Amino acid sequence: MPERNASHMLFENAFLFDGTGNKPFTGSFCIRDTMLVAVEPGTSLRGKPECAGAERVDLEGYSVLPGLIDCHVHLTSPWDTSAHEPYWKLVTPPSMKALTTAANANLCLRSGFTTVRNCGGTSWNLPEDVFARDAIRAGMLVGPRILACAGGITMTGGHGDRAYPPFMIAHPELGCGVVPADGPDACLRAVRERIKYGADFIKIYTTGGVSTPGDGPHSEDFTPEELRAIMTEAHLHGKRVATHAQGLAGIRKAVEAEVDTVEHGSFLDEETAALMAEKGTALVTTLRVFTAILERGSGYPNPEALHKARMVAEGQQRALWLAHAAGVTVAFGTDASQSIRNGNNAVELASLVTLGFSPEEVLLMATRNAAAALGLGDRLGTLQPGKRADFLIVRGNPLGNIDLLREPGNIRAVFLDGGAKVLRDAAGEEYQSQGFASGTVAELLKG
Repeated sequence: MPERNASHMLFENAFLFDGTGNKPFTGSFCIRDTMLVAVEPGTSLRGKPECAGAERVDLEGYSVLPGLIDCHVHLTSPWDTSAHEPYWKLVTPPSMKALTTAANANLCLRSGFTTVRNCGGTSWNLPEDVFARDAIRAGMLVGPRILACAGGITMTGGHGDRAYPPFMIAHPELGCGVVPADGPDACLRAVRERIKYGADFIKIYTTGGVSTPGDGPHSEDFTPEELRAIMTEAHLHGKRVATHAQGLAGIRKAVEAEVDTVEHGSFLDEETAALMAEKGTALVTTLRVFTAILERGSGYPNPEALHKARMVAEGQQRALWLAHAAGVTVAFGTDASQSIRNGNNAVELASLVTLGFSPEEVLLMATRNAAAALGLGDRLGTLQPGKRADFLIVRGNPLGNIDLLREPGNIRAVFLDGGAKVLRDAAGEEYQSQGFASGTVAELLKG
């Protein structure tokens, strides 16, 4: 099948959810090279100078929406969902982890997620997420846009430091993750190290969590002084900071220190939600992962986590509505790893609809809001001229049935930076490439 970047195409008669918050409409849009150059109702684009000479593709019967964004994934997680992740990290060589990261990323792209933010999960002092990101950028692999953290920053005994027995010294050369940072100077150095490795953002932990033994959602990690050192240094380099935060005290402390996104936020209260809205701090929801842990039951490798997951699952539903009511930017995330497999990210969309949000609200969380939370709102998240040409062509209308997005076969095309990276024909056969010729796109979408 011929390959090249689809550089100039006019798509007509599509049902467009543009991600701006406006009502969806039937219309047309034009892409040139990597960018959207025109988006309008109807077919009036044929007379636009920027669309002259573009190859036309009729999308009658299809919906188009911006490329989906998952703000919280763990790409460096075992391919085998039954594996015990801490042991897997110890015995798996770095090369295999990098391949696993790339494969998990590819699953996300195939399911319609054109941008993902990897929130930790590196080891052996090698940032596998950075390697996968760079390989995709170079055209060596087909995958989504990856925002990499090059490993999280934790304190001794913090949430990111409890995956291994306490007698096993946390040292990168032993494969035990990152060396914890204790004290403002060590925290500042840890930020600089992540930037040196090529991090796009900084990931930290300000509370305990669910999956690791010995800590809990309400325990507090890092002092205010340590947090100020992290935030100041990261922001000095233009890097946003995301914090794992479940309990209220850890959420509040991070927000006061100017964190950019709160991940999970399970025990948020009204006062802190108002503070987040005031400061522009986004909440990244990860609703489904905790019920997924509960569903695994005795099969989950850490039985202690089941009790904690039950607490968090109940709290997070309330926290999500509090944030929404307060005007906090709520962005889509899944915590995809083992309990929710990378590639099954859209299960979170359905969970949010089940909770009571409309499909339109949920898709805004996974497009416009997610882009804003990542600091990419000027480039991604909506179908508007001047934005990157990231979009999905979907059979049917996901606004009427959000579950359509859970089945990759309904996603007939995934465009990233103007190139069709994934195409599926009417029979469901899938093709991947760095970019298909425009004639190939039109031919496969006819069925």
